[in-house]
Amino acid sequence: MGSSQLFQAALYALSTDDASKTISVDSAAPYHYAYPSTTNFLKSGYKWDEDAHSFRKDVTYIEIVTSPNNPDGFIRQSVVNRSEGILVHDLAFNWLRYTSISFPTDHDLMLFTVTKTKAGP
Repeated sequence: MGSSQLFQAALYALSTDDASKTISVDSAAPYHYAYPSTTNFLKSGYKWDEDAHSFRKDVTYIEIVTSPNNPDGFIRQSVVNRSEGILVHDLAFNWLRYTSISFPTDHDLMLFTVTKTKAGP
């Protein structure tokens, strides 16, 4: 199991009891191809919104911060930075095999997976 299942679990854990409330989910482009389809598939109070760089709504939102980013490998930080936001840090590729780790990682919600730790193709 990888980050996709962890991402689904995070959305479930962050869900609200208010069925009328929809939470926007976004990430800075380029982002993992499965984020929009997974978010919209769950149909449980979440809606994939848009690229985090153009997010302008004053609503509760979840921003996915993938660092190093999949697919481009860049180190990422939050883009939206509003008080109504919940940050989910997908750190599946945060292993010395993929990037140099030059600072400690300490976020409220971090997703790690050991599927990226095995050696070889």
